[in-house]
Amino acid sequence: MSPQHETPDRPTGEALLREIAQKEQELERQVAEAHAEAARRLEHAQRKAEEMRSRARDRARDLSAAAAAEAARDADRIAKEVLHHAEAAAAEIRRQADEHRAQAVEVVVREVLGERA
Repeated sequence: MSPQHETPDRPTGEALLREIAQKEQELERQVAEAHAEAARRLEHAQRKAEEMRSRARDRARDLSAAAAAEAARDADRIAKEVLHHAEAAAAEIRRQADEHRAQAVEVVVREVLGERA
């Protein structure tokens, strides 16, 4: 058999070129599919990341609101305690003033009456 003669085991030059073209097309199709799959995965990952960011923002907002509410409750409690202590101090000052007023009246009465006597 001569090298120019076609055998069933050996494709001709034209058949070989067709086979190479088919393989190239198959590889291009596979590359296109891989690109499409990569784009789908990237889009999915971006969606998931945005969902996570959104949940994180919501959680941060909830925590911030809870912290603000707790701070407001603490401030209210402290204000009530301060007011209670201030009222108690004011009551003690009034009691002492009343006591001193009574003593002052006695002193004045004694001094005034003592001078007339």
